[in-house]
Amino acid sequence: MKGNITKREKSPGKRTREVDLHLRSGYSHPDAIERQLARFRGELESAVRRGDREIIFIHGVGSGRLREEIRKILYHDYPSFICQDAPFSRYGFGGATLVIIKK
Repeated sequence: MKGNITKREKSPGKRTREVDLHLRSGYSHPDAIERQLARFRGELESAVRRGDREIIFIHGVGSGRLREEIRKILYHDYPSFICQDAPFSRYGFGGATLVIIKK
């Protein structure tokens, strides 16, 4: 898995964590989506523990399966959280999901 975690400036003093869920080039093992979802869950739980207000998961466009699974998890396990496409200008259409963490 890529270890790419960056932060983007939202407003002075506030940052939104970005997590790239892409796997390393050439990785096509049958458990790929499970690995990506496990990383998604771990990073989201870490964000909640840190008290982050939002986090962006970069999943790419592809077939849309990873995006769909992420949103299913959010709607089912985190019903108070808000999810939406991250800004088109930075991530393209449907390439990333912004999660707003609400307690």
